[in-house]
Parts: sequence; C-alpha cells; structure tokens
Amino acid sequence: MDLRFKQLRQVDLNLLVVFAVFAEELSVSATAKRMLLSQSATSRTLDRLRAQFNDDLMVRSGSGYRLTPVGTHLAQELQRLLPELETLLGQPAFDPKTAEASFRITGPDNVCGMLCSQLYRGVLMTARGVKLTFVPWYEGAIADLDRGRVDLVLSNDDVLVPTHLRSRLLYRERFWCIVAREREWPEKITLERYLEGEHVAVSLLDGVQSIPDKRLAALGKTRRAQLRMAYFGAALECVPGTDLVLTTTTWGAKQARLRPDLRVLNAPKEITGFGFQAVWHPRLEADPAQSWFREQLFSIAETLVWSLEQYVETLAAPDRPRRRKGDPA
Repeated sequence: MDLRFKQLRQVDLNLLVVFAVFAEELSVSATAKRMLLSQSATSRTLDRLRAQFNDDLMVRSGSGYRLTPVGTHLAQELQRLLPELETLLGQPAFDPKTAEASFRITGPDNVCGMLCSQLYRGVLMTARGVKLTFVPWYEGAIADLDRGRVDLVLSNDDVLVPTHLRSRLLYRERFWCIVAREREWPEKITLERYLEGEHVAVSLLDGVQSIPDKRLAALGKTRRAQLRMAYFGAALECVPGTDLVLTTTTWGAKQARLRPDLRVLNAPKEITGFGFQAVWHPRLEADPAQSWFREQLFSIAETLVWSLEQYVETLAAPDRPRRRKGDPA
C-alpha cells in the first residue's frame, strides 16, 4: 500500500488527462486545442509521460501517430478510471433549473424528428439554461465520440458500435411505404409489387446501403431508385403526383398521414424493422450533466415506445380515400 502511494505521488494526474485526450485525437495540435494548451506545452507533457512510463507511448506512423502496446493499455485504463475519479472528487449534482449546459447530438432526421419536439417540451421548457445542438448525421459520428466532438450519437442498431463505447436501445422501428394518393397501389404490398415500383431512396451516407437495401440484398434482390437523397423530409416532398415509392419509418408515415395527397401503406413483410440506439463515450458516464440528459432521453424514449404502439395501430388501419369538398356523404 505504501509503495503504491509513493508511485502515485510521483505522477501528475493532469498529465494523464492530457494523454487520454491525445489517445482520442492522435494529434498534438488537436490535443492542444482541446486542452487549451500550446503545442509546445502539449509536447512537453507527452515527453514527461514517456519518461514516467519508460515507454514511447505513441510513435509516428504514415498518417500521424499510433499508440504503442503500453500506450494502448494506458488509454484503456484511463477510459475506465477517469470517470471514477470525477465521481470520487464529488462533483455537485446537476440542477437543470439553475445550471447551464450544452449537449451536441447527431442522428438521422427520422429519429431526430421523433425525439426533438419531445425533448423541447419535456426538458428545455423548464431547463432554460440547457442548450441542445443537433448536427446532421455524418460518416465519422461514432469516431467523434472518442474525440469529444459530439456527446451523443443516435443511430440504428445496424451500425457497428466499438466495444469500448456505451449504448442503449431507445425504441424499435418499422417501415412504411408512402405513395401518391391517386396511384393504384394495394393496401398490402407484396415484395414482387414493391420491386416493380420506382423508388426514392434515402441513403444517409454516400455509398452505404440503407436498411431496406440491406434487407433486399439478403434476399438477393434490388430495387430501382432513380432518385437518392440524404433526408426523409426532402424525399417525402418528391412523392406527390409521381409514381415514386418512399420507404420510411414512423416519423415519415406520421407526416404523410396528415397530407391528403399521400397514402401510407404497410411495407412488405420482408423489409423488417430495426432499433434506434443512443451511443456515448464512457468518459461521460459519471458526468452529472451528461447523466441527467441521458436519463431525460431514456424517459422520453420509454414514453415514445407506448405512443408508437398506439400510433402503429392507427397507421396500420387501411388508408381509405379521403372525401373532398363537394363529394357526397
């Protein structure tokens, strides 16, 4: 015990914090920017750590730096230990009525559409010092959790989450087909009829298959998609007055159900659903503000699960043609 205390006294814990950030960024300049240090001060800090651990910890590679085995082990241990130290130091509880906090979140527009209004009504209207910034989904979103550039990622559960990150299922989703009201489509669409249609496809990332395309690929099938875009809301506007079919989740179906020029139909049973999940970095696990925000999100998601079940029953009912002004009763 005395020996361990002696070793601990020889280490400046601030050096370990800098190394934890460097292990995420693998860049001296990016680490310096996040730690509000000069690059020379950051380099000296890393030199002190190398001397302390008698190891290079990181070495230059073709694209920057990479960690040595000792550096990798240290980074993994710090991911676990630093949040516990934060808790040990006794951070005050987060009071949303008086505290100020900002959270940066990314996710596709269909999950943000389901959650944003609920977050505002259920959280922000009473927590006036809290700010939420939603940024568009992008290819490096998961990796940016490691870099501290986003606090929370909302993604489908087809996305591979690295084992060192934390995740939790929010709710399950299913697919619907949106078509122009005047077009002849049966209430129950078979896979064969679905594949005969012309589709507007939503691909959040260029070159990455959407979930409907993955489901079809597993069956050895493809759909014709003359039009592809990154946003469900924009895709919805392309359907009225055309032969296009939009395959969307419940948020898109809710928007379409409000419009007299669109019909909402059940997608073929082969286009199976998926889950939306929240993903965050373990260093934020014990942070009072981050923990509070996640709990608000989880609570809203639990309520959403129940309301989705009710709404799906409504959407699944046959979408009868709507009467227009002057039509006989």
